[in-house]
Amino acid sequence: MFDAKTLSAIARARAEYEATVAQLLGEAASAPLATQSGLPLKPLYTPLDVPTHDYLAEIGFPGSSPFTRGVHPTGYLTKEWTRRQVVGLGTAEETNARLRYLFAQGQTGLSVCGMGYQSYDSDDERTVGHLGRGGVWIDTLADMETLLDGIDMERITLNQIGSSLPVFAMILSVAAQRGIPFRNLRGTIQNWVIPGGEGPERRGNGSIDIVEFCSREMPLWNHTSISVRNIRDQGCTAPQEIAFGLYQGAYVIRSLQARGLGPDQVAPRISFFLSAESDFLEEVAKFRAMRRMWAQLTRRLGAADPQSGRLRFHVQTSALALTAQQPLVNLVRSTVHALAAALGGAQSMSVNSFDEALAIPTELSATLSLRTQQVIAYESGVSKVLDPLGGSYCVEALTAELERAAWPIIEELERLEDWEAFQKIEQWADDEGYRRQQANDRGERIVVGVNAFQEGSDGLPPNALPLFEYDPAWRDKQIRRLSRVRAERDARQAEEAKRQLAEAYRKKVNLVPPMMAAVQAYLSIGEIARVRQEALGEPAFAGPLYFGR
Repeated sequence: MFDAKTLSAIARARAEYEATVAQLLGEAASAPLATQSGLPLKPLYTPLDVPTHDYLAEIGFPGSSPFTRGVHPTGYLTKEWTRRQVVGLGTAEETNARLRYLFAQGQTGLSVCGMGYQSYDSDDERTVGHLGRGGVWIDTLADMETLLDGIDMERITLNQIGSSLPVFAMILSVAAQRGIPFRNLRGTIQNWVIPGGEGPERRGNGSIDIVEFCSREMPLWNHTSISVRNIRDQGCTAPQEIAFGLYQGAYVIRSLQARGLGPDQVAPRISFFLSAESDFLEEVAKFRAMRRMWAQLTRRLGAADPQSGRLRFHVQTSALALTAQQPLVNLVRSTVHALAAALGGAQSMSVNSFDEALAIPTELSATLSLRTQQVIAYESGVSKVLDPLGGSYCVEALTAELERAAWPIIEELERLEDWEAFQKIEQWADDEGYRRQQANDRGERIVVGVNAFQEGSDGLPPNALPLFEYDPAWRDKQIRRLSRVRAERDARQAEEAKRQLAEAYRKKVNLVPPMMAAVQAYLSIGEIARVRQEALGEPAFAGPLYFGR
């Protein structure tokens, strides 16, 4: 970007400056600086640190490949990020009430967690003490009808957390009840193809079926949402988050090629679910680097349309960074995370509430999280400029550094067998999480209120924070509704739906249409799970319950 003569002059001036600063700093000058992920940092960045020699090829403009500066040519000027606070509590009535409240407060998208837990119905004894604690409980289509009551499905984008095929079929069935064409639905299902689950062959979980169905019937729906956010919350680094996400995105494209769907058919509707952590500059650079790398990766995989390389992502602020100690400080942390996501060009965002290290968010804490997004969007001014940190010597240098760190991780994963690679991802994340906790315990990494600045309070006396309380009556209410649905449904229709669904499993045809017929016959999540188990000769799931997101 600068001619050789100018760069030489900058280099001489920088050397003189650094010599002066070293004298002023003394011993402190030798202390190494690093990002949260361990990447080297400099106290000062200049044009000498920006490695690009081809601006258009490596940075370019928003909306143009390689999309380093964003996927929309007008950024947030014409298309704001979707404010999509995660909701999921109790039964469908409680969650619907919270959704309606948040929409009235300015939320613009729907994101619901907890639907279709582990294929258990609410009357299963294993749900005692759990139902509605980590998200909304859905047994049958009747619950989904209640959950979406009063929600404009053509105007609001829907995000289904989790990849449950029966739950997806319920969403489609409610749309069908309302006469809404599937082609008008906009949203995302947290679905992606993984080895041992589906792969190029069908194994019954419906992940490829969902991609196929959406590719034909739902052009505005993101059929794949690769969640790297959860593994970032296990403790992995920013370069690993990039690499893990892109490797899995490439795996999805390759798997669908084996089923006759090319990269340009699949890639445009792949989205990513990412985290935003506390190292502000590294996080902004992470999003920019990941966009640039996805553009390169899709070309390598055979995508001819440059738009196939548009990496689109939702950001949820870090849960790992939240602390039970001095919980109001989490408001500050989440604000930093959200600002990084906005400056990094996220398409949608969810801001964790300050009390989430302790309980389900209260109405107050959920509202404050929404207000955090609104203040950034409407008061900070950052949405008025496209990629406002683009061109920063520091940010551009970190973007390139993250890219250099992430490519070798992808290459190592690609040398492994598919299932080995996915196991390796989990192992690396666990290892980094352990190292992070050790650094916290030793005080090498300061966590305000936990290992530093512990004296005093965040303005609240002990036990004064109002927390959301679990209601044991939720389960009784849910069981009564489930019993009523089973008693009132058409028994012949239910049995025929079971038969057709079992046949679809055995014949390995696309499961979405027969699954829609099954949920429209008001079969429960648990009943559908048993059909699958019997049709495929699989034992019933006997593992531990996992509740949450």
